[in-house]
Amino acid sequence: MAVGSVQYILWRQDDNGNVFVVCRFHSRDQANRVCERYRKRGHKQLYWVKPLAPQGPPS
Repeated sequence: MAVGSVQYILWRQDDNGNVFVVCRFHSRDQANRVCERYRKRGHKQLYWVKPLAPQGPPS
């Protein structure tokens, strides 16, 4: 992945309040599709997608 490109992170919070990264994606659409698939499983966990801020070149 090129420096400065945006990644979308699929997050999960379990029923104990622990938060985890599930997966990283290059497109928001793909991340949202996978997020919906997890949500439809009907578990207590929460799932959401959030962009990862692009990082500039190293100093």
